[in-house]
Amino acid sequence: MSSEPEDFIPDPYERAETVPPEVLRSGLSRRGMLKALGLLGGAAVLGGTTGAAWAGQAGQAAGAGRRAPAYVLPDGFAGDISDLKHVVVLVQENRAFDHYYGALPGVRGFEDKQALRFQNGTDVFSQPSGASFVKPSRVTTVAGTTTGLDHSYSGGLGAWAGGRYNNWIGAKGPSTMNYVTGEEIPWQWSLASAYTICDAWHCSVMGPTTPNRLYHWTGTSNGVTDNGGESNGTRTWQTYPEALQKAGVSWRIYVDNSNNGSSWVGDYTDNPIRGFAAFTTSGSTATDAANRVDAVKNAPGTGLVWRAGSAPYAPTGAPNNDSDANLNAVLKDFIAACQPGAAQPFPQVSWVVAPYGWTEHPSANPEHGAHFSNRVIQTLQSNPELWKSTLLIMTFDENDGYYDHVLPPFAEPGTPGEYSGSTPIGYGARVPAILVSPWTRGGWVNSETFDHTSILQFLETWTTALGTPALSTTITQWRRGISGDLTSALDFAHPVVDIPSLPDTEALVQIARAGGTISTQVPPADKWDGGALRPRPLSFHPHGTFEEDRETGTVTARLSLVGGAAGKAVSLQAFPDKYLPFSNTPHTVTAASPAAYSWDAAAHDGRYAFTVYGPDGFVRSHAGTVLPAGQDNAGVPRVDVALVAGSEPTLTIALHDDGLQPVHYTLTANDFAGGTRSVWVHPGATETITWPTTDGYYDVVVTAATGTGWQHRYAGRVAQLTA
Repeated sequence: MSSEPEDFIPDPYERAETVPPEVLRSGLSRRGMLKALGLLGGAAVLGGTTGAAWAGQAGQAAGAGRRAPAYVLPDGFAGDISDLKHVVVLVQENRAFDHYYGALPGVRGFEDKQALRFQNGTDVFSQPSGASFVKPSRVTTVAGTTTGLDHSYSGGLGAWAGGRYNNWIGAKGPSTMNYVTGEEIPWQWSLASAYTICDAWHCSVMGPTTPNRLYHWTGTSNGVTDNGGESNGTRTWQTYPEALQKAGVSWRIYVDNSNNGSSWVGDYTDNPIRGFAAFTTSGSTATDAANRVDAVKNAPGTGLVWRAGSAPYAPTGAPNNDSDANLNAVLKDFIAACQPGAAQPFPQVSWVVAPYGWTEHPSANPEHGAHFSNRVIQTLQSNPELWKSTLLIMTFDENDGYYDHVLPPFAEPGTPGEYSGSTPIGYGARVPAILVSPWTRGGWVNSETFDHTSILQFLETWTTALGTPALSTTITQWRRGISGDLTSALDFAHPVVDIPSLPDTEALVQIARAGGTISTQVPPADKWDGGALRPRPLSFHPHGTFEEDRETGTVTARLSLVGGAAGKAVSLQAFPDKYLPFSNTPHTVTAASPAAYSWDAAAHDGRYAFTVYGPDGFVRSHAGTVLPAGQDNAGVPRVDVALVAGSEPTLTIALHDDGLQPVHYTLTANDFAGGTRSVWVHPGATETITWPTTDGYYDVVVTAATGTGWQHRYAGRVAQLTA
């Protein structure tokens, strides 16, 4: 067990009945929230949540006036990535992030104040439907009742609407806006609260299962945008299992090989590796020269077909129902490999593929999916030595037809490998993703942009660190820049190896079997009752500054990126707010390649109004009127904003007056810290303001009372230094 102070092991079931917004924003653990509310003894720590703060900056111990003991690395850990010995990947079926977690406190969900706004004054949460609007709607009956939502590539393009993100109802129907809460999916919410959830993980393709699973297993769909060809054995580009095999890294796909149908057995065609020629076989014994290669492919422990579970379909004897006997049968090889001294030892990299009934597909149900996933986790945790060295990556292949509000990354036309004809392949909507391991324990949210290639990029990083680099040759350069490699979501210096209590998934399954509603029938002890999550710090941030050329009547947003790994990129998207049609102009920005979005204000009587949106709540919104050069009789406002990274990140806001009359500025926190400030700036003078952040996050609106509509908004997150 870890020597982690109790303050920093959140209890998934402790929550104050009413949690003030300022406490939710603080990033406290649930126990810390209760202290802040006076419901537990001791002093709360209202800061220090960056990096390793939870591990050693506990503040004063309860009632004793002493600092809590510093974090101590558990025995057997080196405190770096070499402690990781096994990576397990479980990709489930067809759920959007907002559908599952939009109401979860602490993530970028329905309370997102940095969301896309439309020109009519509404935002992306109000989706047009004829002359009216449809907003996200909670549903309480979710057990296999939602079917028929369009999730084709053409349907995804329809909702995306050329980047305007305003046609979800037209493309998917009103059911797209349905969502659930911790009352309906208590196990999923409790798991997120116990470990690390990623709230910027997008599916790789604006389309269905197969192309997204191809990205997950191979780094590309090779232009495939719809389902098909999962088992035909004709695809030939590099798969990541082949990269592992070449590097000498052990791997295996754990899958029941009964069939490809919709049932409690088989693979539901969710193992697209069998669609590649390298993983096909014509027999299982070397009876003649023609099929000796099949003997090699089928060799237990080493053969490609054996490892991939891609032999021709044949009954396995697993009962076709939702019993424990079924689970024990479809997970037989996985369970056996997790035992000490297994005949076929647990590999370094493994994938688990669920039969249809266990996949959480919308026409199945979340309860059975939770039970299957929980069995995978419990199997890993049943072997303490295995558990302390394993990372489980849990995500979903695509969003089905469910709505998500966050703009997906968008490549400029002509970007190699990112277009299908004239339309972008992806990214698609956000999907749920939770990282379960000792290095992700504690109730964190990571907001770096990821997609399914992030799994392969992480495996590249890890195997390279081990000295056996398994490298993908298919991930595009653009996608490598946009998607992180998951390392920002793991804290190898502070593992926590305890096992949290989670709701009883067997009880949830029993309610689902009886056709019950989880939100009303689940036992009180098994209801999710957690609090807000804490943000993981990031080592980079985008920035945008504003320039005004009064000679030409042109204004420009200068877009840049600071920090991050070599080649790190962000996708920023610019929209006119007035005067021009609503459209999306994408900009890929790196530290080495900044970008600019320019507006010809002279064409609009000097007026401008546009907004640039990006990941992790980035917003730059600029509106006003350009005064001709030399027309200085009035006050002429100008603002310069700098982001100051550090352990306590801030903004430096320089307010100028380039005219001959004073300018009255008002600075207002649209979100996070800062309050409201009123500042007068005299002609030719500058007043500099230091603006605070909340865990690095800021959102400030600056207005000038000049009668020209001058209003500029800066939102996002400043990079934080980790301990």
